[in-house]
Amino acid sequence: MQTEPVTRHSPALPELRFSLNLLYVGRLLLGMKSSSMAVDESLEAFDERIEDVTDELVATELLHEAAVLAGDILDENPSIESSDDTL
Repeated sequence: MQTEPVTRHSPALPELRFSLNLLYVGRLLLGMKSSSMAVDESLEAFDERIEDVTDELVATELLHEAAVLAGDILDENPSIESSDDTL
């Protein structure tokens, strides 16, 4: 089983994906309300925020892929180095 390499950008990816999904759910729920001027303005605000989070997610994914290609991969299980100075 091959796992995705871990880079310094990896921790942000699930958070951004989750945030984007929540925004889509919020927009869906708000869109189910009756049509009014306040709802239309709220939908526009949701759309703008969705675009912002999508842009940030795409940029972070590109940074992650670039780090993988450059070999800037973090060690998931850092080994404990023995030190001779402890005597």
